[in-house]
Amino acid sequence: ACNGVGTARLLLNSTSALFPHGLANSSGLVGKCLMHHPVGSVLGIFDEWLGMDDDGPRGSAMLSQEFYETNPAHDFIRGYDLQVLSYGNAPLPAALGGLMGQRIAWGESHHDEFKERFGHTVGIAIMSEDLPEEHNMVTLDPELTDSNGIPAPKINYTVSENTAKMLEHGVARATEIMEAAGAKKVFSSNLRRNAGWHLLGTARMGENPETSVVDRWGRTHDVSNLFIIDGSIFTTGACVNPTSTIQALALRTADYLKGEGGQVIK
Repeated sequence: ACNGVGTARLLLNSTSALFPHGLANSSGLVGKCLMHHPVGSVLGIFDEWLGMDDDGPRGSAMLSQEFYETNPAHDFIRGYDLQVLSYGNAPLPAALGGLMGQRIAWGESHHDEFKERFGHTVGIAIMSEDLPEEHNMVTLDPELTDSNGIPAPKINYTVSENTAKMLEHGVARATEIMEAAGAKKVFSSNLRRNAGWHLLGTARMGENPETSVVDRWGRTHDVSNLFIIDGSIFTTGACVNPTSTIQALALRTADYLKGEGGQVIK
């Protein structure tokens, strides 16, 4: 359970005469199909006071999945959700720019800009569904190591054309929402550079050992008493936080091991 990067790194570093290409990697898929949740963002500044009282939005105050599923009318497949967030309703996020990361500069206008943002800002995050593509992968760095001399992970990742179109569509919809709600200023970013979270897909689940790393229980096809339970076994990423699904998979596998699967670890 080391996430989509750490699990792949551990398996790829675990070579032997039996597993020259890494542990549980007869399929050659360990490390491949890396996914996360690319995020776009839209920030609106309003005249109305929005924050720090019981009526203001805080956290993920609203969630829309109107664009979650594939729509033949769109020029991309799969979809995204819209999360309304209150990133300007506390002093530090307001000063640092919240979703947009547009830090208020020091100088004569600093206090005026802070006053305009603080308690008057709402953000919408566009969380997209990344697709499993083999060219997005975790490998081992040929030179960089950790403090113990173990090769570090090297990440090769490119945002797909599908994801770029998805985020462009989502930012346009979120901008329309802000304008309809009366925002006096709207800022947007189609892709946040600091949004590489929810690391998934690098030890994918499946029934066929040639096209997957683990079976339906998270047990590796190559090593019967080795189980993986984290985001790396996801076959697709959806466009929601993966924590609850990982927890459900862990409980499901634990029940399996308590029952018929217990014989594999004796």
